[in-house]
Amino acid sequence: MATENNFLSDISPMFRPYVENIFHDLKLGLCKSKVDLERISNSSTNSETQFRLVLPYCSKKLKWDVIFDPSTPWFAPDFRFDDDSFLSNADEELLTKGVPSLSKWNASDPKSLSEVIYELVNMYKIYQVKKLNEDENSRASFEYSALLGNALTTEQDVEVWVGGHVVEFFIKLKVNTSRLPELYNDGIDQNPGIDTALLLVRYPHSTNAELILSPFLTKVLGNISLPMMHQSGVLMDYVPMVTNILNNKIQDLLNNDKIKRELLAQLIVKYEGAILEHDANSAAFLFEMNDFHWILQIDIGINFPEKPPVLTLRSVYHCSKGKPKFKNLPSCPYNNFERYIEQQVEIFKNECKGVIQTHQVLNPE
Repeated sequence: MATENNFLSDISPMFRPYVENIFHDLKLGLCKSKVDLERISNSSTNSETQFRLVLPYCSKKLKWDVIFDPSTPWFAPDFRFDDDSFLSNADEELLTKGVPSLSKWNASDPKSLSEVIYELVNMYKIYQVKKLNEDENSRASFEYSALLGNALTTEQDVEVWVGGHVVEFFIKLKVNTSRLPELYNDGIDQNPGIDTALLLVRYPHSTNAELILSPFLTKVLGNISLPMMHQSGVLMDYVPMVTNILNNKIQDLLNNDKIKRELLAQLIVKYEGAILEHDANSAAFLFEMNDFHWILQIDIGINFPEKPPVLTLRSVYHCSKGKPKFKNLPSCPYNNFERYIEQQVEIFKNECKGVIQTHQVLNPE
């Protein structure tokens, strides 16, 4: 793939705004992926006016060539599709209705090409559904019609691709992710784009459906094992079942987060005078035991309570290799938290000072 910097420098300044808009703003497909661009091979002499778009669709990458005419820069470009039958017999009426931005091309608007591409992809989807419906007796055609009869799924939620012997369905699942950013606010760099869950199903080999999650959901939900889609089963039943699996997993995470917040709140209230800092996933406390000052760091991960909190003891005054001495504690029993911490601090203090003290009491500084 061409990178933005070296690719844009090759494009003629007359047409560069269209390409910049595609790079920065155009997102396509159910996963709202960005469009990539390539140089057209064997077109080095026309690299200023020609380029190839790489468009996400189903599990495929459509490759469409865009060709501008430098002698008439105010005209819309020509297109060369990787599927020769797509729009091969399209008349003016069909194009005017399906791709209005092409007939109303505005050469002064940088978004003009992006709008045309968006409309052409919608036309391509209609073309693929028409190919699917040409064989009304096929299993895939039946599954598509039945799926759209389900209140959970609409035409906008499905991308269809028909190959020689394979039909693909790319299905957006109605997963409620609205509250997840509250729990895992990693910022835009760690969570680009929207949070989507997509199901890829291929016919006639539909038994092994593939779940495709956005990077954020992959991090939050981890590996999800889907039940096998039996040949006797139907897609209209399988899609709601997978949707429920994901929504139940998300609800479990929300419930676990509530338990985590309650645990942190109890500690913060109990040791209010000792708290150094805290957020939704961690807290740090400064304590003193017979002139031994130490910090307790509690970090609770996204897999809590399946995985216990990570507890770290850190000495305020004792160093090792220029850094404060610390000790990570083993799993902590919730029913005897304070006593466990006292015992571990006693051991840690002895390691730091080499002095054995007894009958210590956990006190805020």
